Amino acid sequence: MEPLFPDKRKAITGEFFISDSRLKNHSRKAFKKISSWKASAQLTDIDLHFHEQFENLVRNSFFNLVSNSYVLSKENFFERPLNN
Repeated sequence: MEPLFPDKRKAITGEFFISDSRLKNHSRKAFKKISSWKASAQLTDIDLHFHEQFENLVRNSFFNLVSNSYVLSKENFFERPLNN
């Protein structure tokens, strides 16, 4: 089977752009969640129940503990050969 990118530089560049676009997308979503949480905290006439739901959403989205092996598996560390 032919590789998608026969030139290694193009393969590295393509992988970089894919990971960069994913990171930008995740960062944009996180920024929107945090900014909407801050805006809801500043409102005085907001329903207490709604504010608690929002805090739970932010807490469960960003402050979960994960193991090292989970992060390495999500980054496909074990599937790629180590080229040092």
